[in-house]
Amino acid sequence: MKVEIKKIGVLNVIFSVFPVAIFIIMLISGIMGMFSPDVPFNLSFLMNMIMSAITNTILFLVFTIFFLWTYNILCGIGVRGVCVELEDKE
Repeated sequence: MKVEIKKIGVLNVIFSVFPVAIFIIMLISGIMGMFSPDVPFNLSFLMNMIMSAITNTILFLVFTIFFLWTYNILCGIGVRGVCVELEDKE
């Protein structure tokens, strides 16, 4: 069965597990920077890593909201949306 996604709820994305997952990915990315040989590990580095993860998460969510807003407007004026093929579970 083919289903076309016409509208994606922005609030559904914001208040889901999506921001938490993005924050975890950004935090892991910051932890990977800890293994650089020229970075001393101290409290300042730890706080900088957490603030960087929060900032990157907010930026990613702003770009995601802008993308969803654009997608919803384009689908609203008649541009074809994303088609997903679903199978029945037996």
